[in-house]
Amino acid sequence: MSRKKQPEGRKGTRTSGTCPREEGRKKGRQVPLREKRHVSPKGRRQEEGEHAPAGHVPPVRVPEPRPTVHLICNAHLDPVWQWRWEEGASEALATFRNAVDILDEHPDLVFCHNEAVLYQWAEELDPALFDAILRHVRAGRWAVAGGWFIQPDLNLPGTESLVRTIAEGRMYFGERFGAVPRVAYNFDSFGHSGGLPQILRRAGYEMYIHMRPQAHELSLPADLYRWRGVDGTTIPAYRIAIGLYHTERDNIEDRLRAGVALALKLGRDVPVFWGLGNHGGGATRRDLGVIDAFIAGETRVRVLHSTPDRFYEAVKDAAAGAPVFDGDLQRSFTGCYTSLSRVKRRAVASLGRIVQAEAFSAASWWLAGVGFPETELGEAWNMHNFNDFHDILTGSCVEPAERDALDLYGRAEDISRSAALRAAASLNLGSASSPALPITVFSANPSLRRVPVEFECMADYRPFWKGKWRLRLFRADGREVACQEEQPEALLPFNDWRRRVSFIDDLPGVGVSRYFIKAFEEKPEKKRGYVPEVHVPESSALVHRIDRMTGLVTSLKAGLAGEVLAGPLLEPLVVEDTADSWGTGRTSYRKIAGRFRPAGRPSVIEQGAVRTVTRSVLVYRNSRIVMDAVSYPRWPVLEFRIRVVWNEERRRLKLRVPTALASAGLLCEVPGGAIRHPSDGEEHVHGRWLVIEGKSGRKAAAIGVASSGQHGLDFLDGELRLSVLRSSAYCYEQGFDLDAQATKTGARTSGTCPPGACPPAWKFADIGVHEFRILVTAGSPAAVGAIMPGLADHLAAPPAAYPHLPYDSGRAPSIEPLLDVRPASIRLLACKRSWDGEALIVRLQEAVGRKTKARLSVAACAAKAEKEERGHVPSEHVPIVDPARVPGGRERGHVPEGQVLPVRVPLSFQPFEIKTLCVERDGTCRPVRLIEEDG
Repeated sequence: MSRKKQPEGRKGTRTSGTCPREEGRKKGRQVPLREKRHVSPKGRRQEEGEHAPAGHVPPVRVPEPRPTVHLICNAHLDPVWQWRWEEGASEALATFRNAVDILDEHPDLVFCHNEAVLYQWAEELDPALFDAILRHVRAGRWAVAGGWFIQPDLNLPGTESLVRTIAEGRMYFGERFGAVPRVAYNFDSFGHSGGLPQILRRAGYEMYIHMRPQAHELSLPADLYRWRGVDGTTIPAYRIAIGLYHTERDNIEDRLRAGVALALKLGRDVPVFWGLGNHGGGATRRDLGVIDAFIAGETRVRVLHSTPDRFYEAVKDAAAGAPVFDGDLQRSFTGCYTSLSRVKRRAVASLGRIVQAEAFSAASWWLAGVGFPETELGEAWNMHNFNDFHDILTGSCVEPAERDALDLYGRAEDISRSAALRAAASLNLGSASSPALPITVFSANPSLRRVPVEFECMADYRPFWKGKWRLRLFRADGREVACQEEQPEALLPFNDWRRRVSFIDDLPGVGVSRYFIKAFEEKPEKKRGYVPEVHVPESSALVHRIDRMTGLVTSLKAGLAGEVLAGPLLEPLVVEDTADSWGTGRTSYRKIAGRFRPAGRPSVIEQGAVRTVTRSVLVYRNSRIVMDAVSYPRWPVLEFRIRVVWNEERRRLKLRVPTALASAGLLCEVPGGAIRHPSDGEEHVHGRWLVIEGKSGRKAAAIGVASSGQHGLDFLDGELRLSVLRSSAYCYEQGFDLDAQATKTGARTSGTCPPGACPPAWKFADIGVHEFRILVTAGSPAAVGAIMPGLADHLAAPPAAYPHLPYDSGRAPSIEPLLDVRPASIRLLACKRSWDGEALIVRLQEAVGRKTKARLSVAACAAKAEKEERGHVPSEHVPIVDPARVPGGRERGHVPEGQVLPVRVPLSFQPFEIKTLCVERDGTCRPVRLIEEDG
């Protein structure tokens, strides 16, 4: 049957049982309209929002002028969920073709669709289809709605990740279609960060539409309201009140009647979202016939085919006086804060590495005039942002899709690492006059300039077969830096031929530090394998004590602050978790199923001038944890390197932080800002850092925790429990009986397994090996709060060290900064070349919620205008400031100690404010728009 002749649209009718994304009624059963119950994560009928039974319209006086019911036709299409991306791309082509054909047939229909990635697939895979879409867009029949690259999760991605998701979509739609949507929407995302209103406003949006959290999850003052974010930015918002973001095959008339009833009740315009969705679909010919007949018979309100932008234009005056809701829009599906923890950890690391590589590339372009890899980094950004999709990053997809996501992160990482290495090599000016064992360190974290650095290198071309040899580290200008040699990854009996080296030094905010290493023969000074009676390194910045039996930190003090712990720090807890992949209907996970016990006494495995590493091994049934506690005498942070071998199904792993702080409160990072969570023992979501504040005795004190993809937590009576792993079945919804038996014919029966029967071997997530790090600090609330954004950025992307990469010691300076930002609470979100290739873009945010005076300092530009030398790689750097004579030659770009970078920009930030600054080649600096980067 051809598409044009198919009377019921493109797809056949389901014959099997109720799918998790269907609206929750089987044939013959109508769900009561106001029945409050937990529903399937992905679209069963949730009727709290429907205001009248099907077929009933209350006798309300028709207001003048008549309100309008805006029919917004869409086809919600998850690129990945129960399927992999190839199927999503294929369905996008089929759905778009269906839309084009029906638009050709029906002169009044308007089709709406978001997500640039789907259009990109159409453009690449079916150019003729793309041309047809373009024709309908130009005719006003196809509305580019929303305008983002993807509909991401909005709880877990980093701030800059959301900015780039929006930027990619808005630039693509503007270039291809001349479309600049005024209304953003994310129908199916599982919660919305309180930092989003500022991002939306700065991206040029005037309204936001969402469906979740639904009425039974979050009470809002009205369907049309003003959403005020954590920084005070307000934007009109609308929560879908009639049904869901899609319709089924048989309920369009119910939705139309409910829309009319709501419009009459409120006396204003309302939207009705319709069209088959989740695996695409959109309009059907049957539904259009019903709609046409309904419109012909409805006289009390107007009913017309519309778009989100037209709906906003109709209600913007009403929105201006709508009630205000403050903060996050939460909570939906608490399991998604932890599910598929590998993906979540890779997301944090991927974002950190791309931002870092982009800053490195900007430095080499600005300081050396080399080409900026915009195309390559753009590909890395799109790969990363694709994985932010709300069924990938949240962990609700199938296992093959998880593997695809991890592979995609690998591709993005390879691009980022390649770009970073090219940037370092270009700034090093080649290999002439290079030290025998050079070290180049690139940093891009102005909030944390004094940090540990570690790398592995070969001590020489061949092993030192005789004697004991020690490596010593020197800056390129000859100043020695204390370092420590440690066990490398390789386990080879070659007399320490390969070494791991760690040191702490002051690094530029964004820039390069250069070192070299020399080997000296001498006797070893330290021994390994014992635990000091009191584990307090001399001059330790954090006074702490480690339990001699468990290896866990049991006491922690900082400065004048008193004791902040009331029990073992990061004690692992095995917690019962029988919820589905989304955590449907679950608000907390606190029932302890077991505890890890020590497998033996802890031991010190490394000790030296830089740090002490104490290792403990803990076991629970068939699972094991290796925890390395790393303390630094001259850095106020405890670092924990944790390796988990996890073999527990339908359980989750939490790490306990019991504080001794009275009246404790909890401040957590969220995308675009930070927010306070209640002390209620329920599961909440956060970004990468948190601060617990309270009283230690009479003094205000705080403990801060920075993590790397561990987003779920609960907090009660001063005790934090951080969720690390959870082993729900893959893509499992609670209506499916996991205990059902598979018969020989492949059929499944409900009920429990008979005695002695073997249950089906379902796939459970997060089984296997996991490695991650956590940073902990303590002190005054102000000091802890200020350092946390920098610690989180350090954890996501520590300084990149390049041992053995040559540099010209006669020309390359010891320190080569691009920029610096102060104070530490001002976070660098992005440092890159502008879209037009002519200026440096620096994006900053006040990260802890304080009104702040700041300063940005930038080196002078050496790059020629792109229009003059686009793509040219000069043979040498161009001097940018007065050079300083050093042994072996002249330092290009050297800033003598005590002097400042030539471009200095005073700045003033409101709490959580984001600023995007354009630094021109002549040193002038001006604020620009978030996406367009113009004035």
